[in-house]
Parts: sequence; structure tokens; C-alpha cells
Amino acid sequence: MTWLEPVPGGWAERTGSGTARLLAPRPEAARTVPSRWPFPDLALVRVAGADDVPCLWLADREAGPRTRVGLFGWSVQTGELGIRYGEGELAGADAQALLLAGNLPVGGLSGGPVLDLRHGCVIGVIKGRGAQDGVAAPVTALYELLDLQGGGETVREVLRAHDLHHLRRLDDASSPDPASSAAPPAPSSAASPAPRPAPSSAPSAAPSPSSPDWTTYQAELPGYAPSVSGIDVALRTRLYGHLAQLPPPRGAGEVGHLVEDVKAQVRGERLVSLVLRTARTWREGAGLLCGLRTLQPGGGGTLVDLDAVLLYAAEVVRRSAREHPDEVDPARLAAFTAWISGQAAGHRHWAVGGAIRALVEGVDRAEAGPDAEGRGGDGGAGGASVPGPAASATGAPGAGTDVLVKVGSQMYDGRYPWSVQLIYGGRDITPVAADDLGARADELVRVLREPLALALSQGDHGEHLAAIEVFLPRRLFDLPVDEWQLLPERPGGGPGEQGGADDEDEDDFADERAMPLGMRRTVVVRFGPRNGREPSPEWRRRWKGVQCGPLANGTLHGRPVAEGHPPGARPGGRFPYYGALSAMGEACVPVYCGPVGSGEGLAAMNDALRAGHSVVLWRRDGHEHEECGAFHRQAADLLAAAGHAWGLHGPVRDLRIRLADPDTARAQGLRGKIAVLFDPPDRPPLGAEAMRPPPAAPGA
Repeated sequence: MTWLEPVPGGWAERTGSGTARLLAPRPEAARTVPSRWPFPDLALVRVAGADDVPCLWLADREAGPRTRVGLFGWSVQTGELGIRYGEGELAGADAQALLLAGNLPVGGLSGGPVLDLRHGCVIGVIKGRGAQDGVAAPVTALYELLDLQGGGETVREVLRAHDLHHLRRLDDASSPDPASSAAPPAPSSAASPAPRPAPSSAPSAAPSPSSPDWTTYQAELPGYAPSVSGIDVALRTRLYGHLAQLPPPRGAGEVGHLVEDVKAQVRGERLVSLVLRTARTWREGAGLLCGLRTLQPGGGGTLVDLDAVLLYAAEVVRRSAREHPDEVDPARLAAFTAWISGQAAGHRHWAVGGAIRALVEGVDRAEAGPDAEGRGGDGGAGGASVPGPAASATGAPGAGTDVLVKVGSQMYDGRYPWSVQLIYGGRDITPVAADDLGARADELVRVLREPLALALSQGDHGEHLAAIEVFLPRRLFDLPVDEWQLLPERPGGGPGEQGGADDEDEDDFADERAMPLGMRRTVVVRFGPRNGREPSPEWRRRWKGVQCGPLANGTLHGRPVAEGHPPGARPGGRFPYYGALSAMGEACVPVYCGPVGSGEGLAAMNDALRAGHSVVLWRRDGHEHEECGAFHRQAADLLAAAGHAWGLHGPVRDLRIRLADPDTARAQGLRGKIAVLFDPPDRPPLGAEAMRPPPAAPGA
């Protein structure tokens, strides 16, 4: 591989051998070489001899349309091999691709950087061109490599080396701040983002030889406007250098929820974004806090970027000290804390400075009191008003984030439209993915796997595991969502069945995605059509009854338990079970020993919904009639252990875990695949929720 380095009086050519560490997609995944290589079409290549090559700044967020860009790479367009540079603009996006207009890529530029000329950062990697526009892979696609086997460690190593590289060069070019220059040297061989291996690779576009570092170069660009945001290049470089030395977040949900909490603090109002932002590193979270406004009656507002970024940094420091005390280097933590405290001391608003100091007080000693979450979570630091707790499907009121899956009514061609959404604190909804063309019932497990995994990664944060509420048409109530797994399909088959410990793949054993959803999470069924209308009095009354408890059990078909449901039982009349179901006590839960997608079970479930029942238990798998007595006994035990509706989720999950092991189920006399209708009337009706516009953002 070849690149140029600035030297006194010009440039010097350097070469080194490269080893591909991560590739997406991998070449062997395709049986034949495709005419168009699929996205993201990125690789991470470790280059020998490139220990301290001047490095471009990788963007921490997506660029907006009409951004002026520079395109760099090798070219033989004029007949002589050399560096090509051209200017164009970001015209928009198409699925995973960035569209380039103006000066389009030519042969040889593939793999070269797309540089945001206003802010001086790489926003993409050139992929190719079409008839009218160029195409680039966004640099944010780099984070998709985190999902590859071994990808998490490698990608984080790259980003850490990147941010420490720029911090070190900034300190070399200026007098270092004693409170913020405790960055160690970067790894001896840092991986670099690049396209898939090719005969010739793109050069490393660097600042002019007279510029001592890329950070200084950025400060000379039109986008450098610290008087507007309060965040100058040096502050950002030091912040990211400090963040790079902390343990990584557990997932996108931890970053996303912290970003939303900080936004609520500085705005005084929680306005959840209607656009899903997947941020899985601390630096990405800081990038999402640029361009904020505090909304005021009558319009207008004030930029609060600096307030938000410093509060965010203080929260990250506090959480790292509290949750990863054995993984944080005390000297680095102390340096980061001192730097934040210094920023707070000179802050223009004393209240914000005080809130920041309160968050980091004692952090350098890794103090983690039981009140830490409350002090730094939903609005404690800044004293801003934050939405209060709301009922969550996890079992207790709170501000958790859950996942809504909606499967619509069957269309004429046998397909079911679907959507996946996030619901924050029981009220605000953000779409994740949807398909109005739909899929057949047996295809839903495959098509929903990836959007479900994405949504759950956003919903999980801290100790909260996102629950899954599945809105279904009545004939799909037996859909085994609780048994679905999130592990991607392997070549030649699905994700694989859970076997004995000796049969499990080592990677699968440590991968939580290989477990059935219902063994880790709350998975409940809801009735979609009913939630689009105003709740009936019966529905409200019965929900109040099961909330208060104690829960009792009855039969969905109205017959005594001893009769079970005889084979071939057929409903008679238009409302065969409505009378018995209406006469049940308000805290009584109907139980049915059989599937409810057809026959008697479907008719009885229809009448239960008409009678206002919000909680129903049933067995969704086929079985012998003699097992019904055992199933009703275990259902009665489960309801007694729960006590009330919100207490159901723990016992149901425990039962699913025991039923998943045949030996345990046999020894304890357990029967069946249990399904739960848990359909409270006080959650936002899916598809009818109020949609609030996102806050206005400056043209940055």
C-alpha cells in the first residue's frame, strides 16, 4: 500500500504491506463475484510501517444534504498516475449509499475519502459512479463492522487509536493543558479504514506540509464556528481523546438514552427524536448533541451545544466509574475529571457549571453511591423538567424503552404488513423499520430478525431489558415470538436449535442472541385492532381489576377445568362464550389449554376480547387431551405467584425457562408452550399516537 507523508519542502512517498482484519461483506459469502459489491463494502486493514501517519478526522455523525465535499484518490485519467482531487456536493442518500453530485468519481478513486469541506472530516468512502451521480459508503457504516465476529474489539481499537492520534498531535503542536494531556501513545500499529483490498489503494489525504496537525487545519475551515456552538476543535479533540480511554458502552441503548436524557436537561423538555439514531460509541453520542436549541414560546431559541456536551461527558465519566471500576485507569479517570471540572469552572452559566461539578464530584476516587443513577439520570443534574414515569411492559412503572411489533391484517395475497417501533417511557414512539408489502406468516421470523435486533439494542440500557409487545391479528395469536432468536442465519440453515452444552457452538454459547427471546425478556401478545379505538368501559374495568388483584383463574371456554377442551369441540351460536366470560370476576384471568388461532380457541378468544379481558393465558402448541389438567394447575400456580397483572412477567419468564429444558419440565410435571395476552388500555394506541415534530436545528 502506498501513501504520501508531509516532509519539509514537500511530500514523501511511503509504502507498507496491509493485512485485512475485517471485511463486510466477506468475499466467501458470495458464490460468484457480483456485478455490484453489496454495501457497506468496507474493510479494516492493518498497515505495517504506518504507525504515525497523518490521519484524517473521521466524522462522528452523518452529514446533511448539499454538503460541499472533496473527493481524493489515485487516478490515471490524464495518462499519468497521480493524486486526483475534485469538489462536488452530497446530493442525498439512497438506502445505505451517499449520492455524490458535481465532480464525479473516476476510475482509481474507489476507496478514497469523501471529505466534508466545511468541517474538515471524512464522511464517506468512495465506492463508484452511475450515469448521473457518484456513490459512497458513509463512514458511519464503519460501526456495522461491530456486529462481525471479532468486530467489536477491532473497531474500537481503530477508533481509540484515531482519537488518541489526534489528541497527541494537538499536544505536540501546542502547549498541552496539564489537566487534559494524559493520553498515552497510540497502539504501535493502528488499523485504518479502507475499501476491500485492491491492486492500488487510496492515498492518505493529509493537511498541507505547513500544517502541524489535522486539528489545526480544521480550525481554518468555514465550518469552524466556536462562537456559535461553544465547541472549538481543540475541545472536541481533547474530549474524544478522553472518551477513547474509557470502557465502551454496553450497547446503542446506553448511548441513546444518555443522549436523550441530556437533551431533556438542557432543553427543559423531553422531545424524543422521530428518527432512529444508532450510536454505539461514546464519541457518536457527543456528535449527536451538536445543533440543539432550547425551544421558547413563539419560536426562536438559543444554542446549547456546549452545555449538552459537557453534561454528557460528566455523565459518561460518572457511569464509567460506577459501573466499570475495575476497567478504568485511575490516572486517566482523574485527568478526564480534572479537565471537565476545569471546563465547568469557566462556564458562562453558573448553574450548568454547578451541575457538571456535582456529577463528577468524587469520581476520581471511583465513588459510586446508590443515588448515582438518580443524580445523573432523568433530569437530576440540570434541574430540568423531564417526563415522569409511565407504565412499562417490563412490570413496573418507569421510564424504560420497549419494542412494539405490529403485524397487520392479512392482505389478499396472504401477506401480513409489519412494523417495528420503539416506545419511550410508555408514551413517545420512534419508528425503526416497516414493510407495507409484508411477508407470509412463516416468513415473519426471518424478516423481523434484523429490525427486532436493532430495536432491542436501542431499548436495552443500564439494567433495563426492553420488553416486546407484539400486536397481532387474532388468527396469528399463536405465533411463537417468544421462541424466536436474534442470531443471524448460518449458511445452509437457520440459527440452530438450542441443544445440550456439548452441542453448542462456543460463540453461540456466549451470544445472548442465540437464546429464545422469551427466556430473557418479557414477550406479550396484544390485539392490534382493539388498540386503534377508544377503550370500552369493560376493558378499562377489567384492567383495573387485574392491576389490583389478587388474580384468579377461570376457563376461556366457560366449562369446568375437569372437562378440558374435548377433541373436535365446536362453538355454537354467534357469541357462544360471551356470557360466561362477562360473568367472570374483574380480577379473573381466562385460561385455555390449546391454540387460539382457529376453532373453539379462536371463537372463545373473540368473546374474551368483546368482554373486555386484557389478560389471557393459553397453550399454543398441540397436545394430548390428558395433559389439560396439568396445564390448568400450573396456570393457577402462576397466577397465584403473580398476584396482580404487573407481577405476571417474572413467573411467566421463569416458567418458559423451565419448559425449555425437557428434563426439568418432565421432572416438575410442566406442560405446554405458554402464551400471554397482556393488553392494557392505557398505552398509546399504535398508529394513532400524537406525533410531535423534532426541534428546529441550525443549518450546521
